[in-house]
Amino acid sequence: MFRNATPETAIAFTEFILGLSCCWPLPSTATKSQILCFKILRSVLFLNSLLLFCPLLYAIYVHREDTAMFCKSVSLTLAVVHVPLHSTYCFSQHDRYQRLIEEMKSCCEKGNSYERQIFQRYVDKYAIYYAASAVWFYWSPSIILIGTFFISDPFPTNAEYPFPVDFEPVRSIIFLQQSLVGMQCASLLCTNILCALLLLFAAARFEILMTEICAVNGVKSLIKCVKKYYTLKRYAEEVANTARYTTLITLCICGIESVFAGIIFIGRQPFTVKLQFVTVSITVLLAVFMCAWPADNLIDVSESTMRTVYQSKWYEQPLRIQKFILFMMIPQSPVILRIRCIIPAFSLSYYCSFITNVLSMFTALRVVMFQDEDGIPDDI
Repeated sequence: MFRNATPETAIAFTEFILGLSCCWPLPSTATKSQILCFKILRSVLFLNSLLLFCPLLYAIYVHREDTAMFCKSVSLTLAVVHVPLHSTYCFSQHDRYQRLIEEMKSCCEKGNSYERQIFQRYVDKYAIYYAASAVWFYWSPSIILIGTFFISDPFPTNAEYPFPVDFEPVRSIIFLQQSLVGMQCASLLCTNILCALLLLFAAARFEILMTEICAVNGVKSLIKCVKKYYTLKRYAEEVANTARYTTLITLCICGIESVFAGIIFIGRQPFTVKLQFVTVSITVLLAVFMCAWPADNLIDVSESTMRTVYQSKWYEQPLRIQKFILFMMIPQSPVILRIRCIIPAFSLSYYCSFITNVLSMFTALRVVMFQDEDGIPDDI
């Protein structure tokens, strides 16, 4: 299925998996009634996540003495808080997402055969990974929901309520509400796939421009390529600016989730408990990597776009064109997904440093926990 995906299929698939997050914007042609229904649905889903957030906070307090239950409560709370944080940001960026997505759709529809070949090559390269990641995001809460029917716990989470919940229809209502929040969490994680889609689209357009630059045969076509480069660079920078806060939210939550997963792995917990947190660890690593990979590719492609003119037969062009080409070969700054003073450049190198820091925290936690459990004095 995913091996035969087209650019339109990739866009439609991304829109589908974001259905429960309401982060995919309405088209600019949407009617007033569609906009009203969209806003009502968005508000209902937002409030639904808050209805589980408060009981999970209470569960953290109740289970503060039980390491496994405490870590599980914190992990679930972080997953749920991801919903209002990400939703609020996406709601505030609705118009920007709408503009970026509509331009992407327009380019895919109006692209010539060569441009579609480039887009298709990107789809063939990345489709399976991102489709598998989306399936994993939805599979993880689904397993928890299905597993609830085979264990003694009545609900998917260990949320605590200040009122009785062991009778019908309250028990069924709470079960359905928690299940819906779990699917919302999966859908919100897929906003990273939306950001990756926009980053990859921008990179593909840079590659198309590289070919056009190499084929220039006159001053007019050269000037046209330069104008197109700066227009494309503005688009790519807007994509990076839109994706950076999504990346920051994901990094912060995933980093904290990794710490509590490490506490379970390192501590003397049953194998079944550790196995539950394996899912958490895989999910957080996938969520961070899926933006780091296209962001790293965009840095390379945007930096080398103008330099590709050197690969053409510029030395066979008239002297006037050679002067223009020399001007174009002045180093251009790449498009970097960054947050000043926090993330210098989000790339695969940064992703590796993220994993290194997580492993360092695991090591520090292991030393501290074993000292506490074995009674080793701190001065030894």
